[in-house]
Amino acid sequence: MSALLDVKNLSISFFTPRGEIQAVRDVSLSLQPGEVLAVVGESGCGKSVMCKGIMRLLCSSAKIKSGSIFVNGVDITSYKERDMHKLRGKLFSMIFQDPMTSLNPTMTIGAQIAEAVKAHQPKISGKELDNRVIELMKLVGIERPAERRRLYPYHFSGGMRQRSVMAIALAGNPQILFADEPTTSLDVTIQSQILNLLRELQKNLKTATVFVTHDLGVAAQAADRIAVMYAGKIVEIGTTEEVFHDPRHPYTWGLMQALPAFSKGRDRLHTIPGMPPDLISPPKGDAFACRNEYALKIDYEEAPPMFSVTDTHYAATWLLDKRAPKITPPVMKLSEGSCCKKDLIAPEKDLTLSSHVPIPENRKVILDVRNLCHTFSLGQKRSLKAVDDVSFQIREGEIFGLVGESGSGKSTLARCIMNIYPHQEGSILYKGINTCDQKAFRKNKKMLQRERQLIFQDSASSLNGRMKVGDIIAEPMKIQHIAPPRGTYRKEAEFQMHYVGLDHSYLDQYPPQLSGGQRQRVAIARALSMEPKLLVADEPVASLDVSIQAQIINLFRHLQAEHGFSFLFISHDLAMVEFLCDRVGVMYQGKLVETAPVKELFAHPGHPYTKALLSAIPTLNPEEERSVQH
Repeated sequence: MSALLDVKNLSISFFTPRGEIQAVRDVSLSLQPGEVLAVVGESGCGKSVMCKGIMRLLCSSAKIKSGSIFVNGVDITSYKERDMHKLRGKLFSMIFQDPMTSLNPTMTIGAQIAEAVKAHQPKISGKELDNRVIELMKLVGIERPAERRRLYPYHFSGGMRQRSVMAIALAGNPQILFADEPTTSLDVTIQSQILNLLRELQKNLKTATVFVTHDLGVAAQAADRIAVMYAGKIVEIGTTEEVFHDPRHPYTWGLMQALPAFSKGRDRLHTIPGMPPDLISPPKGDAFACRNEYALKIDYEEAPPMFSVTDTHYAATWLLDKRAPKITPPVMKLSEGSCCKKDLIAPEKDLTLSSHVPIPENRKVILDVRNLCHTFSLGQKRSLKAVDDVSFQIREGEIFGLVGESGSGKSTLARCIMNIYPHQEGSILYKGINTCDQKAFRKNKKMLQRERQLIFQDSASSLNGRMKVGDIIAEPMKIQHIAPPRGTYRKEAEFQMHYVGLDHSYLDQYPPQLSGGQRQRVAIARALSMEPKLLVADEPVASLDVSIQAQIINLFRHLQAEHGFSFLFISHDLAMVEFLCDRVGVMYQGKLVETAPVKELFAHPGHPYTKALLSAIPTLNPEEERSVQH
């Protein structure tokens, strides 16, 4: 069967004042009709740039330096913009990573979907157009579409916005769908629905999908083949079963080791040492060599070719050369009930056992939420109760996890706690101060702003695109007139960046120049710079790849142990919640339906919705995922 998409030796560079950034380097891949290819790798490795390059959606500073792009056997590499415009939407379409930057905040969701439909069907109008919009909203799992199509993006949660973007991308029934982290902001139940939807599209419409993700569980569930990218290159590619059960590149081993499932009962997640190289001057030889404990001398001198493991499985590592020593990483036996039993995993020696010691009952309560309600007015005498009679407490030094599906009220609750949304009903006490009382809030405003910090879910909209990264991180300290502990605000920003795994070279860059994961790390560094007593984190690691997730979660653990701050951790990644949190609360349709210590909740869930959440967690066993789907 001839390939629907055939990319040969593609190289893409960004030409900046700092120099040429070689974002994609000599990438070759193919895609068959109806196939799902997952592209995984660390933030900034070139996954998104490669997809945008194929669709010719690059900014003016980027250029395709070499290579060819064939679609249905036709070379489109030299197509003009007017020719590409005809292909976008019908031949291929894209779901972008940050939904808030894809949606127009001044237009209703229904109007934006209708706009996409009319772009491909100019003659459609009236009732037929309305029906098509409702059909697309239903297709991506948006409930009550007839009502919700009249709402604006800011009325929707992050997951709901992502589903709206998916509806727009599917409006033209494309042959090829580029999905750039489409399930990042979705809870596991909706994520499972979206992945099943993509499978249905593949089966019924023969839609081929390039699925960019950092979630290996999602890749196991969704993909037929997996390509692993590092420093602008594909370092391993094969069928899903081959990559998961017989990974051959040391970078793939590192990604798998970083998953929480492989660190159960331990205090720290495994991390890949060091950071990806600067692609302005890529290192000689194998770009992963300096982070690879199995690196050979030749790795520092010559880049490895793609070695064939099977007819469908290839890896670019000198360890596959016939002359290389035979190295098989020890297999880490996973405890009963873990996600996969056959992966090559090397245990980390310095990890100590974690006991999830319960927070003592006599520990002082730092946050006390009592009977909190928050309602959004939808106009025309309609309203939506986003938070409905929620009560819970967080004690000093406690990590409280909050889980639930998109639209369940988690983010609204976080904004109420941080006084972003005005008080309606109930009370919120921080250190005994009722922050819902305007007089008490004004009296303690400086202390409250300093000791409570919020990490937003959508890093693209929470960072000022006109400010440099260094200034963004230092801004809270400047506002509060805090003298920088390391002498200057720039040195303090550099220290915080290093803490979250960012090189100091990013200090003078702007948020639009960073990848989604890099922007999220900047947002985390900004919040941590204030050394808060209460940290409210709304999906803080959702847009990060697994290796950086492990770094950030270890950082949270370290800082929490060192400074003793309390932590409200909102996430849809239940494996991460299980690893990090002391107690967990489950939200459903605005209500807190269950709270329990983390071990008790995961072992013996009481509420039917909690049971449904836990059953929807993706595993790392492709065969098991496929059997569940069928």
